[in-house]
Amino acid sequence: MSQPEPASASEQSETSSVSRILSDLRRENGWTLAEVSKRTGVSISALSKIENGQSQPAYSVLTRLSGGLGLDFADLLEGKAARPSFARAARAITRRGEGRHLENDMGAYRMLSTELADKALTPMVIDIPPRDDNMPPARSTHSGEEFVYVLAGDVIFEMSPYAPVLLAEGDTVYFDAASEHGFYAAGPGNARILSICYSGSGDAPDQFTVSS
Repeated sequence: MSQPEPASASEQSETSSVSRILSDLRRENGWTLAEVSKRTGVSISALSKIENGQSQPAYSVLTRLSGGLGLDFADLLEGKAARPSFARAARAITRRGEGRHLENDMGAYRMLSTELADKALTPMVIDIPPRDDNMPPARSTHSGEEFVYVLAGDVIFEMSPYAPVLLAEGDTVYFDAASEHGFYAAGPGNARILSICYSGSGDAPDQFTVSS
């Protein structure tokens, strides 16, 4: 079974925008690091390192930031604190290899259609690595619903309270994203999935939390 090729140099994470958005939001709202920490659940020391470009935010941190600050992944990657409402007759074309890129403990993300404002769907292509036995498994919960299509490789899908299930290339799963869930590649190499999150409205998915 074919495996996805590794991410190219152009697909490296863009953490500078996360640093910039934190700095801009704090300045515009007069927030201290302690206030941002209270809103997001991210420690003051971690926020300081992210804002100063000293550390790359993990998936768990990004989801807490997105939920606490009312933003989605695309907002964080684009460095935008607010977006206009979804325009009538809007459309977006994302060419092969294009999109906003992020790499963290859940895998390597390519965010699609990020130029569309306030959309109800958040589409992503995610390269998922095998589980590292030395690291706790990453788990996610967020509002709305999620649809996943396996593009390449075999994926183990875990969702509480169900037993883990193997998803092969071409398999899909549609689930309540508020239930704790996670993925990892079953083979020695990465797997690749298309994930589409639905918020249930014109707002991006919110209230992300992650537990290990």
